[in-house]
Order: sequence, then C-alpha cells, then structure tokens
Amino acid sequence: MADVTVNSSHLDRLATAQDQASTQAATAASAASGLETDVWVSHGVVSWYSNLAFTKAADARKSTGDAMSKASTELSDKLRTAKRVYASTDEQAGKNIDKQVLEG
Repeated sequence: MADVTVNSSHLDRLATAQDQASTQAATAASAASGLETDVWVSHGVVSWYSNLAFTKAADARKSTGDAMSKASTELSDKLRTAKRVYASTDEQAGKNIDKQVLEG
C-alpha cells in the first residue's frame, strides 16, 4: 500500500482557488444580465424567433454559471472539511501513539 501524505496548506490553497472559481463563475453568470430584455426592446417582436433563442441562451448561460459557482463552493467546503478531519485524526493518532510509547 502506498504511503498517503496530506499537506493541509495545500488543501487550503485548493479551497481558496475554488472560492475564486466560484466568484468568477457567479460573475460570468450575471455578466449578460438584462441583455435579453434589451434585445427585445431594441429589436421588437419582428425578431421574435431570434429574441426567443437569445433569451434561452442567456438563461442557459445563467443557470450554467450558477451551477459552476455552486459546485466550486461545495468543493471548497469539502476541502476545508477534509483538512479539519485530517488534522483531528492526525492529532488523535499521535496521542494514541504517545500512550503506547514506554518512557525509558
């Protein structure tokens, strides 16, 4: 079995990167906010099919960005939980080993 090594500061860096990714995805999701309404106003009902397609595309962009943001936030939370659980387990294992070591 391969040795497992956990670097808690690396988990922190990964969690921070996911926080940043979440923010960027949320920003991208809302970047075109209101644009579909502007197209309806500027082009009118004569471009109904084009406007409808544009509205659907804008909705898809928003929902995709929101889903990406949520996934990154959840991953960030899981990475931080992994760090806490590892630190707790490592500390407990160290205490158990200390109890087994005979003073000489």
